[in-house]
Amino acid sequence: MAPKLSKTRPKQQERKAKRPRVGGTAVVYPRGLEEQLGVTSVTRWRMEYDGRLPARDFFIGGEAVGWRPSTLAAAFGPTQAATAA
Repeated sequence: MAPKLSKTRPKQQERKAKRPRVGGTAVVYPRGLEEQLGVTSVTRWRMEYDGRLPARDFFIGGEAVGWRPSTLAAAFGPTQAATAA
């Protein structure tokens, strides 16, 4: 007689959500800028759309993904450069 096979499926591993990139040495990602300025993603988007933030100037694979710290320092001035960059 053949052994009984279990009808239950093996438990699959849970998928982990990707964490947003917050920062690096040569780039400030949108999520990192939101945390530094204390604003939501919607507010950051409005700031970009209205021109209150400079255009993104850090590219990966031809896509603009963030800002260089020097760009944000120039845009916000020396007083806010420490919090924005």
